[in-house]
Amino acid sequence: MELENLKSQFNSVESIEISKESLIGMLHVNKHPTLKGIRIQLIIESIAWISFLAFYYNFFDGHQKPVFWNIALVISVGLMLVHNLLGYQVTNNPINGTNIANSLMRYLVKLKKYAYLSIVSRLLALSIVFGFFLSGVEAFEQRHCMSIGIVLMIICIQAFILWKIWLKRIRTITSKYLELIKGD
Repeated sequence: MELENLKSQFNSVESIEISKESLIGMLHVNKHPTLKGIRIQLIIESIAWISFLAFYYNFFDGHQKPVFWNIALVISVGLMLVHNLLGYQVTNNPINGTNIANSLMRYLVKLKKYAYLSIVSRLLALSIVFGFFLSGVEAFEQRHCMSIGIVLMIICIQAFILWKIWLKRIRTITSKYLELIKGD
């Protein structure tokens, strides 16, 4: 009997015209401002790292630095670019589950893992960049020790800022997940 009710309700519903634009809009599931912010950040960082890598050898006397630091710098920038591609892939595929709640939970787990990877890789790259700039110093003087102290302080500040940014993003997605769960 219930099946007959459903059939009659289905047949009584008037057809709704859906425009091509709204169908295309439905396909773009990752329009959330948090995801957009992450993508913009990753694109800007990629452009900056590629620009840095293109000009470091001439502008920052890469030919006068030890070979180790040149290789470490190129590898760290390459890893940062791979990291940004992975980040773009993570943020571009938020739907991965049987239902919305399951999908959001899986996305949240992936985002948390990516946040830790993001913080560690950026701090490592920043350390290598500063190491590159401080390399080639023949004798350490008091000003070099001050430079290292300032670099360590900048790295700590960077870690704190990155942690706060990712914590805010994760909390935003978590709150949306909890709203969805409470709504069920």
